[in-house]
Amino acid sequence: PEYVATARDKPSAYEGHPFVVECAVSLGGKDAKEGLNVFRFANRIPLLFEAGADVSTRVATNKIKWSSYKMDYKRDKIGVFVSIVSTKIPYKGTGKEYIGDDITEISVSVKKALQQCCQQL
Repeated sequence: PEYVATARDKPSAYEGHPFVVECAVSLGGKDAKEGLNVFRFANRIPLLFEAGADVSTRVATNKIKWSSYKMDYKRDKIGVFVSIVSTKIPYKGTGKEYIGDDITEISVSVKKALQQCCQQL
């Protein structure tokens, strides 16, 4: 990648379970494909399935206004990396495939961390 920015939101809690969100945003690169590429992690282990329903993907596509940061999320090569570290990850589905977006504390924290990364770029 040509540019990389990282950020971590301050630790928070949902239903008494502490969590922290770590994010990185990369721009460019010869091997990256065009558009928004979201890489999701739970306790630093990659989540491979059900990407569209995950909180990280939903926040990156629906709640971040990429044009405010002079990025075109359909043409630019943007890599979004989100890691949610917690004592209890709120998985959805039987196979721990994705993290649901129904917990507002986590989605707000993901949005803040992504915005901090975008401001650095």
